[in-house]
Amino acid sequence: MFDTFIESTILMFVAIDPISLIPIFAGLTTGLSNDQIRSIYIRASIVSLIVLSSFWLFGTAILEVMNISMDSFRIIGGLFLIVIAFQMVFEQRQERRQNTADTAIDDETIKSIAIFPLAIPLIAGPGAMATSLLLSKEEYESIADAAISYLPIFTVLIFATLAMWLSSKLASKLGPTIITVVQKIFGLLLGALAIEFVITGIQNSFNLV
Repeated sequence: MFDTFIESTILMFVAIDPISLIPIFAGLTTGLSNDQIRSIYIRASIVSLIVLSSFWLFGTAILEVMNISMDSFRIIGGLFLIVIAFQMVFEQRQERRQNTADTAIDDETIKSIAIFPLAIPLIAGPGAMATSLLLSKEEYESIADAAISYLPIFTVLIFATLAMWLSSKLASKLGPTIITVVQKIFGLLLGALAIEFVITGIQNSFNLV
């Protein structure tokens, strides 16, 4: 049973990839106060937990009722991420961030950043949703069996939260030049990841593989 937990945790860790959140989170939250950053990663973690838990419980039924495939999530998520990556590379988000250094942003903006792109699709992306579906079972032999099935989701989300917290600490110690360079580099990498989402979704949708 413990071996199953370890294997499932590794599978979910690869699907979410908390380590990649560190530079991306730093780039998305540059110019925000510590309280605002804390609010963002807490909200993002809670939303991700709700989304992945819902897919663990009801994912198959939800997709069947709405007639939506996981590849559709990949395609639309990838297209939205391309826009975010473009803004990161060409600093189109910088003016808004600079303004937030002097004027507090409203709660709706914080919620927006936390939900998209952090919670969805960077944390609770198509891969994590699909993995949550794979971890779930139709029936459980005991409470312990259900816990072993669900705990990998919760465990890796704890890692994701710690990664975003660590990112905020590192960002406060780095100069603006370094942050700008990191933002551009990972904007490119985020764009490449977005393209992979779109390509995979199209390949699977049209059976091109």
